[in-house]
Amino acid sequence: SNAAPDQTYGAVIRDEPVLAKKVVRFVGEPVAAVAAESIDAADEAVALINVEYEPLPAVFDPELAMSPETPVVIHPNYLNYPRRDWQPGDPRFDTGVPNAYFHFKIRHGDVEKGFEEANLVMESRFSTQKLQHAALEPHVMIARQEVDGGLTIWSSRQAMWRMLLPELVVLYGIEPSKIRIIEPYIGGGFGGKIAAREEPLVALLAIKTGRPVKLVFSREEVFLHGGSREPMVIYIKDGVKNDGTLIARQMKCILSSGAYEHVVGIITRNCCFGALGTYNVPNFKFDSYGVYTNEPPSTALRGFGSSEVVWAIESHMDMIAQKLGMSSVELRRKNILKEGQRNANGEIVHSIGAHECLAGVVEYLEQEGTISELEGNWKTGKGIALGSKYSAAPNITAATVKLSKDGSLTVYHSADEMGQGCNTVAAQIAAEDFGLPVDKVRVVFGDTLTCPFFPGSTSSRTTYFLGNAIRLASERVKEQLYKLVAWRLGVAEDELEVGGGEVFVRCKPDKKMTIAEAFAAHRDADGNLVQFDELVGNDTWVQDYAPENPETGQIDARQAEQGKRLTSFYAHTAKGAEVAVNTETGEVKILRCANASDMGQPINPKMCEQQSEGGVVMGIGSALYEEMLMVDGKVLNPDFTDYKIPTASIVPGG
Repeated sequence: SNAAPDQTYGAVIRDEPVLAKKVVRFVGEPVAAVAAESIDAADEAVALINVEYEPLPAVFDPELAMSPETPVVIHPNYLNYPRRDWQPGDPRFDTGVPNAYFHFKIRHGDVEKGFEEANLVMESRFSTQKLQHAALEPHVMIARQEVDGGLTIWSSRQAMWRMLLPELVVLYGIEPSKIRIIEPYIGGGFGGKIAAREEPLVALLAIKTGRPVKLVFSREEVFLHGGSREPMVIYIKDGVKNDGTLIARQMKCILSSGAYEHVVGIITRNCCFGALGTYNVPNFKFDSYGVYTNEPPSTALRGFGSSEVVWAIESHMDMIAQKLGMSSVELRRKNILKEGQRNANGEIVHSIGAHECLAGVVEYLEQEGTISELEGNWKTGKGIALGSKYSAAPNITAATVKLSKDGSLTVYHSADEMGQGCNTVAAQIAAEDFGLPVDKVRVVFGDTLTCPFFPGSTSSRTTYFLGNAIRLASERVKEQLYKLVAWRLGVAEDELEVGGGEVFVRCKPDKKMTIAEAFAAHRDADGNLVQFDELVGNDTWVQDYAPENPETGQIDARQAEQGKRLTSFYAHTAKGAEVAVNTETGEVKILRCANASDMGQPINPKMCEQQSEGGVVMGIGSALYEEMLMVDGKVLNPDFTDYKIPTASIVPGG
């Protein structure tokens, strides 16, 4: 570890060393590294390393970790760690609570007065387990030092521009222009490959050996060091009127990040959106804490904290409906945000699709089910839930579009293609912009040397951000093309359109020129010889936003009136299920599932369907099957033999 840099890295708080020095904070933390020409040689070298450990106090429960009785403060000097992308002196980091490195707050209305006005006040505690992403492809990376001192990294990594490249710059002092990251097609991510894990270590070995170095995680290493969904404890206190009107809500969320912040600092803030996007809450108090424990580091898993918060809220809504003796559907319907209302952080909300989603799921569940097929000691029931998923702001995304003289297009981008089909969507958007079939579009992606900036395929942003950037870049190409053609057709540039490999006059479509003819050598109006083989357009989509007040979580009212938001948008969804439980054995059968999602304009409906279905299956896994079993910081089931994920046999067909 003496050869490792003294600098640390991390998504928000740079608190993690490349190799542990003096203190090991979780079981599985790297303390030494070996590079060899064969696995056998590497195993032999590792066997020769002798490490002496002195047991230290540890804490694994996040609530105990942040209490005055905590047995250990895991990072005593965390306030002195460097941070990135956050303003210096942000008060939310100085929590005054042991092991809590971030405290996010929302204060809206008068929550205590709301509870006084309520006819019913209920309080509950919910907790979620530690989950694995279970991507088919494990974490894989290769590092090679170049002759100019730069680095080339191949990695199965999400967010290479934003999460990996800056870390290598800080750790090794290499200029950004000398770091090239190549990201091929990723075999599944779901948030587990967002932040840098062992790329800094592989880079260190490549620098020290002068040779390319490859690391492939075993499945056990994925469980230990690849990141997992953070366990969360959620306290909810709700006040409602007798008719079900929600008057006040108070929430406290405690997120266990494990031994290092990783990306849980961001999740600690962003999990609030699960409580903001669906219901009108006139009096709202929200506190969330990111907390260190001596467990393997956590990270994002589908929803970036929203899923856990939504699950707790929806469970509580059912409990309230039962207490009031009213329909759980009606309770939800009564409290959904309406168009133009302000939510609890001051955003003016638009395009609320929750009503339609709820109606669709209810209609499906009211149809006759399959309970007649069951024999024996079975009880059946139906359940519904509402939710929303935000997309983060601010953000920028760049794209490049190239038009060749044969009429084909090439799109360059840096979004993460990991099975969701963003390359297909990118090709569709560019093809539509130029009136071409999709097979005339080539997509080049995943290379910081040749492709422009993208913040990463997280936060449900790719189609929206990348699609808009491609449209803008396409416009830049059209401007050049129309300028090239207009004088030759004797019309103004704004009279032209492109489609089917031709440029034509909008009002006189027979007056046209093929793209090949437009590119052919000719003399312009001034007599200069002109010849092009390609036209290239670059542009950037910028999503502006209104920042929140760190003490209240509120955005500025004037900026809200101007249309600015803390988020880019909310997508709404409703879920429904009919399940059967065997009262003798405890077996659960999922008879039917319903999913309705308001996603705006689907560019590729079939891929949207597969995304929705995949999300439902992963939700079934987290509800019924999946849990990383932890004892004293050790993972007891770090493989697919003992960590159960849902298979095709349990997925409902209705």
